Amino acid sequence: MKRLLVMMAMVAACCFGQAQNDVSVNVKVNLADGSQLQGTLHTSSLALVTSFGKKEIPLAQIASLDFAKDGVKVNFRNRDVLSGTLEGSAFVLRTIFNDVKLDSSQVKSIQFLRAGNALWGNEPGLLLHVLLDSPSENLGVFNAHMEITNARMIEGPSGGDALLLDSEDAKTVIHLPFSPYVIPEGTIEFWAKFPNPHQHFGGGGGQPWFFYIERDEDNDEIRAFMLFGFTANDGTGKSGLVGGIRGLVHLGTHAFGAVSSVAGSGLLGDTPDGWHHYAFIWKWDGLEFAETHGKIVLLTVDGRLVASAVKGPTDKRYEIVRTIETKCRLLIHDYNSDCSRPIAMSNLKMWNYAKSPEQLEWREVR
Repeated sequence: MKRLLVMMAMVAACCFGQAQNDVSVNVKVNLADGSQLQGTLHTSSLALVTSFGKKEIPLAQIASLDFAKDGVKVNFRNRDVLSGTLEGSAFVLRTIFNDVKLDSSQVKSIQFLRAGNALWGNEPGLLLHVLLDSPSENLGVFNAHMEITNARMIEGPSGGDALLLDSEDAKTVIHLPFSPYVIPEGTIEFWAKFPNPHQHFGGGGGQPWFFYIERDEDNDEIRAFMLFGFTANDGTGKSGLVGGIRGLVHLGTHAFGAVSSVAGSGLLGDTPDGWHHYAFIWKWDGLEFAETHGKIVLLTVDGRLVASAVKGPTDKRYEIVRTIETKCRLLIHDYNSDCSRPIAMSNLKMWNYAKSPEQLEWREVR
């Protein structure tokens, strides 16, 4: 069980340059043992050694630092990314009880906070950001919370940890304080990996849904949902990579019977068992991107558009539901899925606007 330690900490590190001015930066430190420290970093820059030389990086430009065995990845507030190694390796955390010396190998990430302790990753329009790198990740900054049962951690797409659900009773439930179903437009993007991509769907089933979103209520008639994932048949004759918004639209990359496995879809190229980036994008009134003008839902893989659909006949039962805000659950590997088939996921983000494929946070993982 992750230990949650919330304290005021002053981090003065050999790998951080000496502050020329006493600059205080609020940070959240995630340690490799699962601990979390929230406190204040007193320095102005860090010294990063890159392939093109040593650079002093002002902390005011940084959104987060991700640590791996071979170095650190600097994520800037403007979404640039720079990798390298830090000079030195020791961090000294000044806590309320004493100074604690930590090696950088003990640190998973450092997130820089804005006023009000909001993450810099919490850009305008970002409704949810789930790293999926811990069984007890804290989503309090988004007023959400997550329950994970019988999951395992594996190496993620960028070297950190990621969530693997590979047993019948493994599942994840993310409780949302809002309903994506009533949001006029939005984007859900994430990384995912199928350990057994050649496993045949069989029996009309398929790999687990990436997600299934349902209203937090017992009335099945109006438990409106969104779904996204691979399957042989979604019940409407769609197969391959499919998506749906109940009462509005269903779409897929293949017709029923045309695909027998995730790898057989051809969407993942030569690495069907590798990490890939996926996105589910919608806009009730029609998207305005040139290549998909008028479509209301897009599905993408690695930033590439693979399926789109216009609005179909509307199920009148859901017209009212779409106007009622309520809490929802985002389910992964749950009773709606074939849980005999494993899936790994990482870094899920939900936005309140429709991104174009070019705007997605996709970059090749090496």
